[in-house]
Amino acid sequence: MTNTPRPAEEAGAELHPAEELARLAAGLGAVLDRRRRSGHRGLPRLGAAVLELPPAPLPAAPQAPGRPAPASNSDRGEVTTPRGKTGESAERSAQVPRPAHPAPARETAAGAPAARPERSPAPTASTAPSGTAPSEPSAPAKPAPRRSSDAAALEAALTANLSERHKALFLAKREEVRSAARAARDLGELAERVAACRACRLCEGRTQTVFSDGAATARVMFVGEGPGAEEDRTGVPFVGAAGQLLSGIIEKGMQLSRANDVYIANVVKCRPPENRDPTPQEKAICSAWLDRQIELVDPAVIVPLGSHAAGRLLRSAAGIGRLRGRVHQLDGRKLVPTYHPAYVLRQSGPELAAVKAKVWDDIRLAMAELGL
Repeated sequence: MTNTPRPAEEAGAELHPAEELARLAAGLGAVLDRRRRSGHRGLPRLGAAVLELPPAPLPAAPQAPGRPAPASNSDRGEVTTPRGKTGESAERSAQVPRPAHPAPARETAAGAPAARPERSPAPTASTAPSGTAPSEPSAPAKPAPRRSSDAAALEAALTANLSERHKALFLAKREEVRSAARAARDLGELAERVAACRACRLCEGRTQTVFSDGAATARVMFVGEGPGAEEDRTGVPFVGAAGQLLSGIIEKGMQLSRANDVYIANVVKCRPPENRDPTPQEKAICSAWLDRQIELVDPAVIVPLGSHAAGRLLRSAAGIGRLRGRVHQLDGRKLVPTYHPAYVLRQSGPELAAVKAKVWDDIRLAMAELGL
């Protein structure tokens, strides 16, 4: 007896989805043809010839019984999904996936949830090498060491070029003047000590010391560099041509009395030979007298005139052009540096007008601090 092979479906073998779809379409086409012959019009033709199988069948996911497989769109080479809820969900699933939820924060040893670290900024050339990102925040940079101040530099320069013998002599003389100045109980006693001072060589060419002018109760104090020939002769600071200009600033500009409303002094109390600039050592020794004058007068505002006075009071090596134009602080007092009147008198033409304008700006700063 010959064994007749049974159909695949009877043998339990599974058909390929495309073959199954073709058989279903053929059966449906036959039904539609019978209805068309029975009088139904407008029905589409369906049959195995209509279906175009793909050249290489793609593996398809198992589908529920009765659900049609996606139809092939030969015009665009795409596989379209039937519209409806299933199609919409398929389109949504084809979009860019949402980012995964962040992992829950780890708990600390105490049981409290640890704070979630913030997103680190993108690395820059100054924070990370090109193409890499730091895995951990870098430790804060240590502050740069502070540079030596002008005061320390000036102090070191005072003895830099002195021999050991002259260095010891200089330090001893400066301390001698400091002790004498601190011991003075009032301005009268301080003036007597200044007149007897022979701590530096400036005493050798003086006619007399030049201590001060004005009122000891003044709220504003002007400080110059040192006496000139006329001051050495009279014993009063600022009485020559520069003094006349200063008097005009005080009386015409500030509307104050030179005799009753201001106090005037110098850094050094003896005239340097030929009106030369005092040396750093001469200023360092003699300025102890000035420091004590400031303590005893106790002005609210000090106006240093020129680089020598401003640099000595502010312990700065900067020139007057850099120090002027603003209000400085010194032991609770305001300092408003400006150009020396002698410097103003040496200018001419447009430079004279420009310097005068700057001086007046500085004087107005001082007046504002005085409430004038």
